[in-house]
Amino acid sequence: MIRAIIVDDEPRARETLLGVITRYFPNVQLLGEAAGVNEAFTLIEKVNPNVVFLDIKMPDGSGFDLLKRFKKPTFRTVFVTAFDEFAVEAIKFSAFDYLLKPISTDELRETIAKLTEEMSEPEDFTLKLQAFFDNVNSIERDKKKIVLKTANSIHLVTISNIVRCESDGNYTWFHFNNQPKILISRPLKQFEELLEPYGFFRPHQSHLVNIRAISRIDKVDGGTLILEDNTPIPVSVRKREQLFSILEQL
Repeated sequence: MIRAIIVDDEPRARETLLGVITRYFPNVQLLGEAAGVNEAFTLIEKVNPNVVFLDIKMPDGSGFDLLKRFKKPTFRTVFVTAFDEFAVEAIKFSAFDYLLKPISTDELRETIAKLTEEMSEPEDFTLKLQAFFDNVNSIERDKKKIVLKTANSIHLVTISNIVRCESDGNYTWFHFNNQPKILISRPLKQFEELLEPYGFFRPHQSHLVNIRAISRIDKVDGGTLILEDNTPIPVSVRKREQLFSILEQL
């Protein structure tokens, strides 16, 4: 059973989320609501929820100000926010769950299913929060970081240190220039969407490559990328022109 509270300074936003949860999700018990950081802190201490649906911007501080008050929180966080491209990007890279306003019932269903599945797993809250603030405070793209969760660990890695990602069914292998490879239980498609704006290109259905790690392109047999570590990566026919166009702009 998910035991949750809603934290949002907008009464209508709280009412909407409350209504959707009450109507469609009997496995979620709502323990209360709060309209700001101070009120939420008091409520969390009182009712001990295991999930907090949390707005980002409130009159007496941000949702992150609230999280920083807890050294070892016993709850998981789902940010609920109006679309803010910069904040949402930082949340994604930090591996926090989030929902965009207006709330989509389907997206909420996916989030609750994920929470239910992961509830028994430990969460490195401090690492996620560190990743978020590192990304928000970093102007330089090369210093952006991403949280990657394996079966046994949570890794905070600098995006520019990722050489390539390789699909393995519904899993993805991450290869780095400064540490051993790791296996993440998420499909390559999800990382393509995250990393493409940071200089990554998917030349083949099974591979996502950091363009800065390319050493040369061999045009024989349809085309092959050779990375700086001499790893060959195939280039599909339909991606060849797009790749050449990207490289010409570098």
